[in-house]
Amino acid sequence: MNAFLSQIIIQLRMDIRDKGTLLVFYIVPLGFYAVMGAVFSSVNPEIKPILSATMAIFSVTMGAVIGIPPSLVKLREAGTLRAYQVLGIPNASVLLSIGISTLIHLSVVCFIISISAPLLFDAELPQSTGGFIAVLAALLFCSTAIGLFIGSTAKTQSSAMLLSQAVFMPSLMLSGIMFPAHLLPQPLEYAGNVFPATHVMRAFYGLAYRLPTEYNSSLALLIVFAIGIVASAAAAWRLGKITRVA
Repeated sequence: MNAFLSQIIIQLRMDIRDKGTLLVFYIVPLGFYAVMGAVFSSVNPEIKPILSATMAIFSVTMGAVIGIPPSLVKLREAGTLRAYQVLGIPNASVLLSIGISTLIHLSVVCFIISISAPLLFDAELPQSTGGFIAVLAALLFCSTAIGLFIGSTAKTQSSAMLLSQAVFMPSLMLSGIMFPAHLLPQPLEYAGNVFPATHVMRAFYGLAYRLPTEYNSSLALLIVFAIGIVASAAAAWRLGKITRVA
C-alpha cells in the first residue's frame, strides 16, 4: 500500500513538472472558463445558470481525454512500462496511479470553477449538492477511463492525439455545453448520445439543478458509470495485451 501511495505521489509530481500536462489540466480549461464565462453571461442566458456544470464537463473532458493518452503512450515508448513489469509492478497499478493523479488534478479545477462561477458570473448554485457531486464523480470516473483506454490503444503520441480529438470535439459540440442540444439538426442531436458528456449534461440538469430533461436523469447517470466501467476494463485488457507482445 505504501508503495502504491508513493507511486501516486511520483505521478503527481511528474504531472506538475510536465508543461504539456499542466497546460491541458489547468491553464487551458481555466482560461477557457474565464473567457466563456464572460461570453455566456451576456449572450447565452440558457447556459448561464448552469455554468459551473458546463465548464466542469469541458475541463474534465479536456484534461482526461486529451491529457492522459500522450502521457501513457510516452511511458510505453520510453520502455517505462516494461521496466515496471520487470520490477513486479502490475499494469493495473500503473493505470490506477495515472487515473488517481488525473482525478486529483481535475477535481481541483472543478472546485475552483464551482466556487468562483456564482461569484464571477452569477451562475446558480445547484439545487442538490449531493446530486452535483454524484454527477461530477461519474464525469471524472468516465472521462478518466476513456482517456486511459485511448492511451492504451494508440500506438504513437500523434495517433493518441487524433483519437483524443475525435472524442473531445464532438463531446464539446454535440453535448449541449456550448449551446442547447435541441438547436442541433436532429441527426446530430441523436449522434450526441454516443458521447458521455451528453448524458452527464442531462444528469446535471435533473439531479443537480432539478430542471426538466429528455429522459430520466438517474438513467443518464447510470449510462455514464457503465461507459466508465467498460472503458476501464478495456484499457486494462488492451494495455496488458500490448505489454505482453512488446
